[in-house]
Amino acid sequence: MARAIKHIKAGLLHVEVIGAIPERDQGRRRAGRCRPTSAAQQFYNNKCSWRELELKLAANFGGRDWVLTPTYDDDHLPPDKRAADKFLQRFIRRLRTARRRRGADLRYVYVTEGWHGKAEDTWFGGDGRLEDRRLHHHVVLNSAGPGDLEEIRSLWDGGGYVRAEPVDVHYYRELAKYLTKEAREFGRAKPGERSWRASRNLVPYEVEYIEIPSDSVTLSAPPGAVDYVQFTERNPYGFADCVGARYLLFDVEAPPEYSYAQGRRRQHTSNNFSS
Repeated sequence: MARAIKHIKAGLLHVEVIGAIPERDQGRRRAGRCRPTSAAQQFYNNKCSWRELELKLAANFGGRDWVLTPTYDDDHLPPDKRAADKFLQRFIRRLRTARRRRGADLRYVYVTEGWHGKAEDTWFGGDGRLEDRRLHHHVVLNSAGPGDLEEIRSLWDGGGYVRAEPVDVHYYRELAKYLTKEAREFGRAKPGERSWRASRNLVPYEVEYIEIPSDSVTLSAPPGAVDYVQFTERNPYGFADCVGARYLLFDVEAPPEYSYAQGRRRQHTSNNFSS
């Protein structure tokens, strides 16, 4: 099996992992579930959930977008998670309709929670009175203009507050872990159920395999890399997980007059370098 660097590009976020190129069997179908998921497999499933979410967030949301926490007061509190999901989906439909009238799109990712104690989750601050072991939501939402929060809060009819924080591009991983914490701590409602939901118009991240001649190849930070971190992770069951690196790469505009490779340029042209 050939060795390669798996390069994932999700917006500003880049992840590189050294490993084997997977061999796909096009004629093989996934077998039905016939026995309970093992502890080791469940560990991988939970990890894949937040890693997939991290890439989706990075590919679709930036510093101008929002992380929202809509809550309910006692009079509007849904009886269970299913009812809370339906309540939030009605809110999303109203928001989508309002944006369509202005020619703006709507992209989102959300989770519904209600089991954890707020004292254990201080990432976003706030008093947390309407979140402490009560049904509430976390929604990552794209921005459509300066009037976003006024519109969102006017359309939310759950009776509670809607706390809003801007997306921090330096903390996609932490945000993904935060949004999937209940699935890891308390399990999923149904086996195989995804721990988060998203709109269908999310932009996919890009995956490229770069073959390498031997295992002696190492990773290094490319020019302009920010928050470059190498990792070697192992799971609690003793199996090696992966060796790789992650970093942010912002677009950098080259000098207008000269380029090392191409020589002198005309005044009106420029070249944007990206990964």
